[in-house]
Amino acid sequence: DSVKCWGRGQVGQLGHGKTTSVDSPPNSSIDLGTDRTAKLVAAGNSHTCAMLDNSSIKCWGLNDSGQLGQGDTSSRGDGSNEMGDNLPAVDLGSGITARAISTGDSHTCAVLDNSSIKCWGLNDSGQLGQGDISTLGDSSGEMGDNLPALSL
Repeated sequence: DSVKCWGRGQVGQLGHGKTTSVDSPPNSSIDLGTDRTAKLVAAGNSHTCAMLDNSSIKCWGLNDSGQLGQGDTSSRGDGSNEMGDNLPAVDLGSGITARAISTGDSHTCAVLDNSSIKCWGLNDSGQLGQGDISTLGDSSGEMGDNLPALSL
């Protein structure tokens, strides 16, 4: 139920509050928040996301395209006091929780409890499935109920 990350860590994707690489599994687990444990973990090129035991999602690392789902482009996990209870869960919409997550190079997708799919982050090749190339999740007002589900 815990998460440990190692490897390249220059932008906080390891969740240790540092920008250094780690060449073997660390002794301590990543702080996901008070009484929170991980059900699933997905790692992109420079960001990592976990679906937690309460079916929420938390993401950390590089956020240059909004791939962390926070409505901004501020990276997280690369400094002190950015993880645990200080790391907000991704707003998937009113009363919506996740069933699964997947990360790409600079985007993230979630299968939701209503069987829909929402994706956010870089969309330069249409990878968010919206029929355009507009990045989502990098500005306020783009997440939650404003983030459209995919039309499959």
